[in-house]
Parts: sequence; C-alpha cells; structure tokens
Amino acid sequence: FEGQATPGGNAWLTGTVQDITERKQTEEQLASYRAALETQVRMDPLTLVANRRALDEALASECKRALRGGAPLALLMIDVDHFKAYNDHYGHQAGDYVLQRVGQLLAQAGRRPLDMAVRLGGEEFAVLLYDISLDEAQQRAESLCAALEQLQIAHEASTTAAVVTLSVGVACLQPQPVGALTQLYERADRALYVAKGAGRNRFSYFTPDL
Repeated sequence: FEGQATPGGNAWLTGTVQDITERKQTEEQLASYRAALETQVRMDPLTLVANRRALDEALASECKRALRGGAPLALLMIDVDHFKAYNDHYGHQAGDYVLQRVGQLLAQAGRRPLDMAVRLGGEEFAVLLYDISLDEAQQRAESLCAALEQLQIAHEASTTAAVVTLSVGVACLQPQPVGALTQLYERADRALYVAKGAGRNRFSYFTPDL
C-alpha cells in the first residue's frame, strides 16, 4: 500500500491485494508431484516394490545405522527358477503375473519398517533385512520358498518342479566401515549361485568356504 497527504490535509491510500491461496495450492501441487516422481524413480512399476536404486540408497544408509548401533544386516538374493522357460512356454503376460506375485510375497516378508523388498531386474529380486540374525534370515528365506510353492502356479517347462519355485541366497554380516555394501552383495550372490547349483527350489547361506 502507498499513502499520500493532499494539500488540504486529507490522506488517501492506494494498494494491491493479491490472493495467495491459488499460489499456495499450486506450490503444494508441485511439491506433491515432485514427491510422486521421487517415489516412482525408486519403485519398480510392474511389481510395485523398490528398485535397484532404492536398494543401493537403503544399503548405504542402513549400513551407517547398523554400524552405529552394532546391528547386523541380512540380504536375500532371489531368482525365480527357470523364468525364461516360463515366459517362452506361457507368454510374457503370464510371466508378468508371476513377477507380481513374487513381489507381493517379498513385500509381505518385510515385517519391519526398515525391511525392504526389491526387484533388481528381470526375474531377480532381493530382500534387505535390518537387525536380524543369520538363523532368522534363513527362516525367512525358507518361508519365501515355501510360500511361492504353495501358490501352485503351474510351470510345465521347469526341470525342477511342476510349479514356479524360488532359489535364495542368504548373507548376513556386521557392517564394517569399509566395504560392507560390496561384501553383502557378493556374499548373497555367491550363496544364490550355490542354491541354484544344488538343484534350485531351495536356499543357501554364505559361509567362508563358499
């Protein structure tokens, strides 16, 4: 507002009133849109679980948290057995359905707020578990294998079972200041390789002799 006195002593005011309600609503909408985009870039659109980028970020932050609190981290590396053969036999739409069901099972396996289910790509998944022992992580892996098998999704092209199954590699470690992320990935991946080599539809856990 501006004010000015006239020669006769009277004063007058001029001003502009701006309605900020619309601007505020626009800002809130933009903030919501940005938040949605941030969520999308960290989510797998098919299975609606986290993606590899989200896992990398979570591992970095959770390793720091675990290091401060002295809590172990566990990583389950997961493959859908003979998935290419499934796609070739039943088609990609049926394959997408299988991946979605696996994503649902893994999301249910994350029982605590810091646990995370992840699709790494293709038929490869992972579950990050915070503050959990190796025995508990193995029990979680065994439950996942059994849960998918119980869904009885037919897989006539499998040489392992008549239904869709999982192979899981389990690794658990006490985070160290250097190299913890790489160690956890490598150990879980090595355990998964052993599970697949032993016939699939099972889990294996990392030990130094692997």
